[in-house]
Amino acid sequence: MLQRKLWRDYFENILVAIFLALFVRTFIWTGYRVPTSSMSPTLLPGDFIFAYRLPYGIKLPLAQSKWVVNSPLRGEVVVFTFPEQPNVNYVKRVIGLPGDRIEIVNGELSINGKKMEYAQAQVAGLQTPDEFELVTEQAQEGPRTILRKKGPHAKSFGPLVVPPQEIFLMGDNRDASDDSRYWGTVPIDRVEGRVQLIWLSLDWAKKWADNRLPEVRRDRLFSLIK
Repeated sequence: MLQRKLWRDYFENILVAIFLALFVRTFIWTGYRVPTSSMSPTLLPGDFIFAYRLPYGIKLPLAQSKWVVNSPLRGEVVVFTFPEQPNVNYVKRVIGLPGDRIEIVNGELSINGKKMEYAQAQVAGLQTPDEFELVTEQAQEGPRTILRKKGPHAKSFGPLVVPPQEIFLMGDNRDASDDSRYWGTVPIDRVEGRVQLIWLSLDWAKKWADNRLPEVRRDRLFSLIK
């Protein structure tokens, strides 16, 4: 009898643990893997990230609608989906909010007529091709490091006014990112979560163990995203 009770308690504890894990993953935290360099240098291919879901609403079970949808803040790195591709996740930075006027001239961003300030930057351990440069983009919400092409190779865009209930997103790797400059703005209710943490980073370009295992980027472990 005692053994049966122990097995029942053990089984119930497993069910509770599974339920809590599913609840956390569905409503609070979700993990993703970064497959491309479109958010470099902030996120690199092989980064494993956690996104916090609660700020942008709770998705109702068995439905695509959300309860209490909040707008992200300018400058946040978010995970989102498209209505036409609900099962594919994308990661970009929020550049423009509803009503913002977005314009890029020769690679330099302006929001509502205010041009961002730029300065040369460095990221330890990150090598860039000769035609690219790392710069700090000083926005109102704070500085961020971006990667862009130099001089006459830099691209221009806009101006564009962000529609109501939508946001304008771009990758930090400005000239190697497929983003709102090409496929338009994104409905706010498609935002899944705010990226907060890199918990693991694997560099598949550098392998060991007879070229079978990737090198771990130790300097990126458990680093916060800004």
